[in-house]
Amino acid sequence: MLIPYTAPRATFQKELEIKKSIFLATLIPVKDEEEAQEAIAKMKKEKRDATHNCSAYRIGTERIYEKSSDDGEPQGTAGHPMLHVLQMNELTNTLAIVTRWFGGIKLGAGGLTRAYTQSLADAVKEADLVRYTPHEKYTVSFPYTTAGAFENHIKGTDIIVKDRQFSDKVTVTFLTLPDKAETHTRWLTDATGGKAEIQNDGEEYVMMEVERE
Repeated sequence: MLIPYTAPRATFQKELEIKKSIFLATLIPVKDEEEAQEAIAKMKKEKRDATHNCSAYRIGTERIYEKSSDDGEPQGTAGHPMLHVLQMNELTNTLAIVTRWFGGIKLGAGGLTRAYTQSLADAVKEADLVRYTPHEKYTVSFPYTTAGAFENHIKGTDIIVKDRQFSDKVTVTFLTLPDKAETHTRWLTDATGGKAEIQNDGEEYVMMEVERE
């Protein structure tokens, strides 16, 4: 059973200057730890002129794996605060990297913690986040006489039509929210007098907009 989760739609970056140090926060959607580690290695190669490339990521849904790195900053001043930002925003399958170019003014442990927290929090606030929401997938076949009624039925509903095929009957593949599935399949059964052929093809994620306050 798929579990809903929130992550950035795509890679997002935001730059922040604090006491002459430049902090570049990067949010990256990732599927597993291997992908996260590859992205970290790539960033370190691309930003080899930076003083630090600190990171934190959360992977999974039912069981979430978490890891963070201070990358040379004093222990606990970067990676863990960044991980906390991901936790507070309930993000998973998400990698955060904050790249720092030292500007010559030391921030101290407290200042570093605030800087890495603010840098990532600002990025999360502005990033395009999406909610990966489980939908049930169905393939249904019904007579042409039901086609018009079906199209009217799905207007304004949660149904997402993936495919339509026309042969001796109409075959439609669609996605629906799990708690709406019974309503739609019952309607198909009733509308066709039990002639509809209904097949459940499992689940898949649908990206839905995250409502911001």
